[in-house]
Amino acid sequence: MKNVPYHLLVNAAGQLMQQHAFDHLTDDKLSRMQNCIRTLSQEAVTKEAINASGHELLDLCREADLYVDTATPQSLQQLFAVMSYFGVDAQSAVTEEVY
Repeated sequence: MKNVPYHLLVNAAGQLMQQHAFDHLTDDKLSRMQNCIRTLSQEAVTKEAINASGHELLDLCREADLYVDTATPQSLQQLFAVMSYFGVDAQSAVTEEVY
């Protein structure tokens, strides 16, 4: 994985998965998330596949339950930094979840 922003996205998603922030997602979405992480972790992948998987993973990360008790401030900060890099307003992602 040569693309640093996508590497950070995979790390943030992986940490939040371990912290049960995606437990509420359907099996289909969790499977798609795993496929995106797998694609982004491979060395020999086209730029188009990286971009498509990265944006799909970013969309799925917006569905994270950020209020789960096991989520650490470090993993939340990493997710917000990655979202900000990709132009997603992290505050709106949190606000959408509340309302």
